Amino acid sequence: MTVIEDKFSAKFEEVAANIKHRGAYYQEDASEKGMALIEAKYKDTKIYWLADVKEDRIFSARFFAYGGKVSLVVAEILCTMVEGLTVDEACSLLKEDVDAKLRDNPDVSSVPESKQKAFEIVDEILKLVKDQYVSAKGVAIASASINKEDFKSTTELNLVAQAWLGLTLEEQKEQIELILDEHIRPALMNDGGNVQLLDVTDGEKVLVQYQGACGSCGSSLGATLSFMESTLRKHVYNEINVVPQV
Repeated sequence: MTVIEDKFSAKFEEVAANIKHRGAYYQEDASEKGMALIEAKYKDTKIYWLADVKEDRIFSARFFAYGGKVSLVVAEILCTMVEGLTVDEACSLLKEDVDAKLRDNPDVSSVPESKQKAFEIVDEILKLVKDQYVSAKGVAIASASINKEDFKSTTELNLVAQAWLGLTLEEQKEQIELILDEHIRPALMNDGGNVQLLDVTDGEKVLVQYQGACGSCGSSLGATLSFMESTLRKHVYNEINVVPQV
């Protein structure tokens, strides 16, 4: 294998400039979606995967990495590669597969030789995922049983996503306004507040402005925000993020 010292592949640099999966999932996120939360940490990298328990398929993946550029890119491309795979398929990936995905030339590594050890996180994290999935799935099933919720498969959730993202902006706003009126505004108005929908971007970011008491309430960025997000995710689209505007 040919390695050019201090040279990163163009694909590597492109991924480094477009990190999309950085972030975390919490048990609350998994419960909202009726999914299992898989967490695994090795050295400077921690991954958070949501897996549906009907198909044992990874629906969405996020990560945090603190070890520099290479760790960041390795974690990013791994998250990209595992989404849509079953847990078994994801855990069969090797560090060589991740490196190959980042190469410009099949015979030239995507990173300098001095950075090759960063790929070790792939094998180590996937070992942890394989060990932890059974217990994570058990937690998801128990939680759903207690809350009397039905599981949605990745296929079902993707169909919902396609339908939502296929709506026009005005149609998306109408759907959100309906849920605001039915489930959110009454609660806010009971405390002297309200909320105005400003815009929806990319089908996921919902821009709002607090009104009345909500504008000065200490929970506007905590409990109130969480309440709005969880309600909209449940009734509209499960990837919605509510962003209050000043």
